[in-house]
This record gives sequence, structure tokens and C-alpha cells, in this order.
Amino acid sequence: MKEVSRMNPRRIVAVATLLLAVTGLTAGAQVLPGPAFDECGVLVRGVECVLFEGGGGRYVLSDYGDFKVGDAVRVVGTLNENCISICSDADGCIAEAVVYDPVALPCGTEIPSISLDTCATTAAGLLGSALGGVALTSRPKRRRVIGAGAP
Repeated sequence: MKEVSRMNPRRIVAVATLLLAVTGLTAGAQVLPGPAFDECGVLVRGVECVLFEGGGGRYVLSDYGDFKVGDAVRVVGTLNENCISICSDADGCIAEAVVYDPVALPCGTEIPSISLDTCATTAAGLLGSALGGVALTSRPKRRRVIGAGAP
């Protein structure tokens, strides 16, 4: 009698998910070119967009968090003066911008940071351990026998 075995589909999914997660974490760790930007200012209504006014210009932010026009904010990110935007009155964009309340974190004070490498390594390790446990959990194998007569 010949025994036919096949890979467990759950194990394939677990391994593929792990590989995609690790790849995504390392791809997100790229450093953007351009000078660092850390300024306090105000969110203002531009002609087409809401802009951050501070640091000697008006800049596009991709996310304002819970802040709205008129709020004083602190913006930390990477300055890109050559970005393409529909905001005609913008002097550039702040890439990877994080918006803070300047009362809680005033301009000129250090922002507490957690290393991205530490976070990525920890997250990948935890995810890998969890998926590895699922993938390596032993289950009774079902075997199909070819050539045996039906009862």
C-alpha cells in the first residue's frame, strides 16, 4: 500500500503570514531623505487644504490626529519642500508627520522615543512565536491509503 501525504494548509498559511509580517515590518523601517522638522505653529485653512503654519512656512500634513483648524500644535517629521500636492499655497510637505499638543510636549523639549528597530524586532518575535506555535501544533494526521479494497 502506498501512503499519500500532503502539507497541512494551516501550516502553509501560518508560515506565509509570518513571512509577510516580517517583510512588512522591515520595509516600513526606511528612513526618508530630507531635513528633520520639529516646529510649533497653528493649523490654518489654506485655499484647498488644511495646512500647518510654522517654521517659516505653510506645510501639508497627511494626518492631523484629533486637532482642527485654529489649534496650536507641534509637528515633528521630515521636511520635503519639493512634494507634489493639490494645496497651491503650501511651501512643502512634512513627511511622516506626528502632531503633538504643545502644552504636553512644548517646542524645544525632547520627545520620548522608542526605537523602531526595537519595536519591529519585538513585534516580529511575538508574531513569529504565536504563528510558530500554531504551525507546529501537532494534530493527528489523516492518512489515505491507495489501493486498499473498499469494505
